[in-house]
Amino acid sequence: MNAEVPTERSTLTQLTTARLILAQFKAQIGEWESMGEKRRRRSVRGRDLGARIGGLHKGHAKWTQRVADLEAKAAAEAGAEAQTQGQG
Repeated sequence: MNAEVPTERSTLTQLTTARLILAQFKAQIGEWESMGEKRRRRSVRGRDLGARIGGLHKGHAKWTQRVADLEAKAAAEAGAEAQTQGQG
């Protein structure tokens, strides 16, 4: 086993994944909101989303914050890197 393999993904890679997850939450919430009341109650998909809508909103809030945190971390890392390169 190679000891030099990084165990943590880079901030930009984490940010990309977090944005994808957030987009999935947004898409499912948007799908629920665009459904009529009849479709929400009668369709399998409507009932499924309805059963999970509370969790979808909580997940959306969690991943919105995670994206914001990672964007701030990425900006700080980019600023630190630019400052280091400017000194060299």
